[in-house]
Amino acid sequence: MPAFQPTADQFRAFRDDPHDGPIAQVNLLKFRVKAAYQPSDPEYGEEISGEAAYARYSEAFTEAAKETGGTTLLLAATERYFIGGGDWDGVLVNHFPSRQAFIAMLNHKDYKSMSRHRDAGLLCQELIVTRPSWLNGEKT
Repeated sequence: MPAFQPTADQFRAFRDDPHDGPIAQVNLLKFRVKAAYQPSDPEYGEEISGEAAYARYSEAFTEAAKETGGTTLLLAATERYFIGGGDWDGVLVNHFPSRQAFIAMLNHKDYKSMSRHRDAGLLCQELIVTRPSWLNGEKT
């Protein structure tokens, strides 16, 4: 079921998983029609789409993730469903060398500031954590 944040149980299970290798995160994204910045945000009152606000978050996240060894592999608008169906607006795929690197990213000094763009732009999402067996055309 789509959500906005992991539950406490989901986060603990992720954190405590013994797999210490690389992870890739597949995010299915649903954007707000109009970004909903809070009155305390410098962008409050801007007339931009939720997708544009989320792109700001993704750009900042990608730069900060480099400090923990992470990278954004893909941020894309959904074109159409070829198999199956759904109502997602976009897909984001991130890669980290370990789950500890991703958790370090969540604790990055700029994460709280950048996350205002995520909060303003995102209606809900599904985030699937994977253990890559192939990455960038090569077996891992």
